[in-house]
Amino acid sequence: MKSLEEALRIFDTVSEIKEDESVSIENSVGRILSSDIISNYDFPPYDRSAMDGFAFRYDDAIKSPILKVKDEVLAGHPTNVDLKSAECVKIMTGGLVPSPCDTVAEIEICETKGDKVEIKKMPPRFTNIAFKGEDLKKGEIALKKGDLITTNKINLLASLGMKYLDVKRKLKICVLPTGDELVDLEDQIDTGKIRDSSRYSLQAQINGIHQTFMNLGISNDDEEKIRIKIEEAFDKNCDILLITGGSSVGDKDLTGKVLQELKADLLVEKIPMKPGAPTIISRLKRSREMWIFGMPGNPVSTYLAFEIVVVPLIEKMLGTEELHPIIFTGIFSGTFKKKTDKIHFVPCKVENGVIKQIKYNGSGDFTSLSRANAFFIAPKEVEAIHENDLVKYFMI
Repeated sequence: MKSLEEALRIFDTVSEIKEDESVSIENSVGRILSSDIISNYDFPPYDRSAMDGFAFRYDDAIKSPILKVKDEVLAGHPTNVDLKSAECVKIMTGGLVPSPCDTVAEIEICETKGDKVEIKKMPPRFTNIAFKGEDLKKGEIALKKGDLITTNKINLLASLGMKYLDVKRKLKICVLPTGDELVDLEDQIDTGKIRDSSRYSLQAQINGIHQTFMNLGISNDDEEKIRIKIEEAFDKNCDILLITGGSSVGDKDLTGKVLQELKADLLVEKIPMKPGAPTIISRLKRSREMWIFGMPGNPVSTYLAFEIVVVPLIEKMLGTEELHPIIFTGIFSGTFKKKTDKIHFVPCKVENGVIKQIKYNGSGDFTSLSRANAFFIAPKEVEAIHENDLVKYFMI
């Protein structure tokens, strides 16, 4: 049985998809850049004032803090004022700082007297000026290929005049829920039946990373029906197929058997992780490749397997490293014990860097999952975690 790290190394040789598309800046959040964005401008494009105040030559003010106000500079209205010794300009935030000024004193530390101003508290040279190109220079890479477009990048893109961006196309990710016990949301729940919650959870997770979700519908525990659904996914050009349920070794766990019949490469059949141990990683190679994951049916297992096992493949295919959960280190509250046979991921609450355990009844406990805001990680070799131990976790 491959360790989690060994299982994920299978994706090391995966090539990123070549197809990209153009999207408007308004629809770019969550997408992955398919090429570098080079700045065509200096930012700021000119020396600009960072404050309302008075712009002057520092060497003049050192000699005398009383300067003659020669002109006023407003944002968007540059002036060609010719400043002589001991002269300054009144300037507004965003205004172009005229030569030879090299310092701006904020208005609060200045006192005007007619056409003169006295600087009551001399600021250091270069204060309150954002100099041309100090944020970003013309020809410099503004954003890199593989960068995830997030809301904090939109100001930069708009300032660069990027109305449209080239991004990686969305992956088509199909979900195939299996199990005689499954019914959909609108169906009656009879004895022995449960609602197919994992399909909706996976849909939310797929949408959350801005890929394309496709539901193949529930299949009974029937080899032929599952095979037909897999063929359907391939015919519909799915890049990744997620099969929930049927990945373990029970009589009705048919995923592995059907994949063998389809001559898919069974690369991983089990991972020593909890929850999510019976996770299958497979690849169907014909005229193209389709990756297939057999995922445990229990909701916490399915949720976690997507984040920990599937997302790394999605990153490889999109040429990015920005979709996987970010690992933090926190201080553990309480005690946690386990066997040393698997790495454990446990739903928890993290508040101010303190990891707090919550009531958790195992991989079927979607109630605990809904009340958690993180998973803490107990490595395979660790038998116990104690009060105040430093423990890794990721937010959800």
